[in-house]
Amino acid sequence: MKVLVTGAAGQLAVLLARRLAARGDQLTGIDARPLPRGQTFPGDFLQARYTQRRVDEAFRRVRPDVLVHLGRVRTAEVSSFSQRYTQNVLGTRRLLDLARRYEVRRVVVLSTFHVYGAHQHNHLHLTEDDPLRASQLFPELADAVELDHAATNFLWRYRRVETVVLRPVNIVGPTLNNFITRLLRARRCPYFVGYDPMLQFVHEDDVARALELAADAGKFGVFNVAGEGVVSWSHAIRLAGGDPLPVPHVLAYPLVGALARLRLGVPKHLMDYFRYPVIVTDARFREEFGYAPARTTVETLAAVGRSAPPPGQT
Repeated sequence: MKVLVTGAAGQLAVLLARRLAARGDQLTGIDARPLPRGQTFPGDFLQARYTQRRVDEAFRRVRPDVLVHLGRVRTAEVSSFSQRYTQNVLGTRRLLDLARRYEVRRVVVLSTFHVYGAHQHNHLHLTEDDPLRASQLFPELADAVELDHAATNFLWRYRRVETVVLRPVNIVGPTLNNFITRLLRARRCPYFVGYDPMLQFVHEDDVARALELAADAGKFGVFNVAGEGVVSWSHAIRLAGGDPLPVPHVLAYPLVGALARLRLGVPKHLMDYFRYPVIVTDARFREEFGYAPARTTVETLAAVGRSAPPPGQT
């Protein structure tokens, strides 16, 4: 099977690529970022933005059977909203158009549970049918919501392409360098006084397995992906080996806003996810794809706490 993976310079793509290469799949990776020093991709690698003509040429040359789109740019990586919108929304639309033009059989798009939005009136166990309210609360997440909408609209409009949109909860792991993993590695980890929401975590290996299942199965739809259970934020910090640091949220918001402009600390638009619970159910994905996380929440968080920050990208 010929698989084209975007976001190929990231650690999650590396985990997935290793799984696919081990079973003999032919891989092509694309990313706007270069590969981190010392990292290799088990296949051809092209450094290019998704809107560039070189990506068209890669589709024409490879004629992939499957497209796995892991290339969402996060706020911590690019602070300019216009650049993120171009890469995340216009780039995703371009990739989906190329997938249709070159008759890709299956498309897998990695979204995020953040698209549901953190709100005090959220009910527990959000399903895939619940509205995406994140951009109503924080404009910084508008590009993530638009990416999800682009993939979902493609799913229903072009049914001959089997399209799967995955919305995982907080992805953490020993090789990742994303925001939530870096936060849990800190010796003193902040939590807001008066708020201790329940959170969900999923191990990087379980997400790689979920992506592999989605790339293989002849199914389509939108699916949440979660780990084994839920845990309060303060307890998650302790399970990762850190000490909870109480911070009054009234004082934290102005400080975080200033740090966010310098691309330091907690992204301001994610702060409410540490105040209000956003608990999803992934029963649909488990039932249709036979998915079950291999790591418990305790094992997942302990693995993060024992790991050292890797030099690579998320």
